[in-house]
Amino acid sequence: MTKAFQQQFHCPNCNTFHTAETSFGRWLRNNKQLDSRLGYNITDEDYTILKFVRENSGREVEMMMEVEVKMMGSFPSPAQGDLLHKKNQLIRNRKETPTKKLKLQAGTAPLKVYSVYQRRYVQVRHFGVHLLQFSGLGPDDSESIKWDKKEISQEVLTQILRFDLDPDTLRPLTVERHHKKPLKEEPLPLLEKHSST
Repeated sequence: MTKAFQQQFHCPNCNTFHTAETSFGRWLRNNKQLDSRLGYNITDEDYTILKFVRENSGREVEMMMEVEVKMMGSFPSPAQGDLLHKKNQLIRNRKETPTKKLKLQAGTAPLKVYSVYQRRYVQVRHFGVHLLQFSGLGPDDSESIKWDKKEISQEVLTQILRFDLDPDTLRPLTVERHHKKPLKEEPLPLLEKHSST
């Protein structure tokens, strides 16, 4: 059965919580022909982060990742977690080398894609899907911020979203290093089984 909608936002004016579901989301959730018992798993996309970078050589590279955000310390449901984990494996395109073995990556996604906006092929490095959890509703009211289940600070979160830090390893990341001197990297399993206690 399709699960009840749970995402909420806090209204500072009336000091209450309200559901954040869109009209389309409500329609999807109430459409009997798309019920989860029929094999459908529909989930929303939270954030796609993209950064344009120019290497010293002059080559342009776009770095990209998907971020699933959970508030109040919550986790994705098992169905959503499984879907995100599959997507994570499909879209990553980091290259394996003799010194860098990649796990949990379905294959080699293309490194160049055609940009309709730019009208040319562009280099893209996709860092996959990552889980961002706030103990509150966001960075400003959370005592705890977790990136792929690792405790981080607001400053580190900003560095990750700027691609100053590698989203997988949380080590410094430069485009030159990313292409010329790979670090030992192992993409973290997005969602391992967790206890709700």
